[in-house]
Amino acid sequence: MLRDYRFDIARVICMTYIVAFCHLWSYVHPDVVSAIYVHPIFLILTNACLGLFTFASGYLLGQKYSFGEGGNSSVWQFYYKRIVRIIPLFVLASAVLYLIGLNGYKATLNGVLCISPFIKPRPKTLWYIPVILFCYLITPLVSKKNKVWRIGMGLALAVAIWILQKLISSVDWRLSFYLLFYLLGLVSAPYFNWKFEKAPFVKIITIIVFCVLTLICLWISPTVLYKKVVSGIGVFALLFVCEILASMCFKDSMHGSSFNRIILNVSYASMACYMFHRLFFWLGERILNPDLSWVKWLYMAGLVYPIMLVLSFWLQKGYDAIVGSIKLNNSNKLKP
Repeated sequence: MLRDYRFDIARVICMTYIVAFCHLWSYVHPDVVSAIYVHPIFLILTNACLGLFTFASGYLLGQKYSFGEGGNSSVWQFYYKRIVRIIPLFVLASAVLYLIGLNGYKATLNGVLCISPFIKPRPKTLWYIPVILFCYLITPLVSKKNKVWRIGMGLALAVAIWILQKLISSVDWRLSFYLLFYLLGLVSAPYFNWKFEKAPFVKIITIIVFCVLTLICLWISPTVLYKKVVSGIGVFALLFVCEILASMCFKDSMHGSSFNRIILNVSYASMACYMFHRLFFWLGERILNPDLSWVKWLYMAGLVYPIMLVLSFWLQKGYDAIVGSIKLNNSNKLKP
């Protein structure tokens, strides 16, 4: 299967926006928890970025895995890979955020136990990891060889979680919102590539509509429904932007360029960067804490953030090497 560079660019854009803008805002402007509270436009962009990240996860897994009769995948191997890839780093990141005082004991515990999408309090920043882990949990149930089963089960789960969120106030609305995009990616992956090669105007119109509806928020006070609908359109507008960028960056003549390698490396480091960026910002603030906001932006975004990307890459690389050696040792033990 050829690499789909759309999603590498999507990881880079979405992670950079969330980490280096939304969350960094609270360090430069401590009176505001996150940029999403500054203006509704930032909340819409945040939802669109996380929605695209979630859609990409579902789409890529939907292409790779098929379970049940006629499928090519083992449920337990799938769960093992997801657990090994995320849980240890997630637990470590949760402990770190507890130790630096970002999350309390109960929120941290709810997160580590992966019950935070259903029970308050929820951990700051790391709330998204239990949401994506829940998506992974239901993947084998949905990702079957049978097309009718995929569509029917996907719709049933989306409706069920939406009803649960309406009935139980403690259920996080973000679970039903992001699950919808995960299921859309998971269900559609074997049948539709979302590129609209024969109808390029669909991409242009989607991008324009999203920009217009988002900018309207400069003059109106958008309702919750309005923000959710525009965020949903934004998921696909961003996907199409990433497709355009991928076609420009990853041409045959540029395949091995330094710029492309940077994109792939940042994409590879994106999950570790997301999990541990609060630690890096916390440390950076203790090394240097300028009073002028523009100087602090320059310091954090221009120095701390690039260093964080490099260290996150090597953290992920080192972790994958450890996990790979464990797998290799285990497989050797099974040999006669």
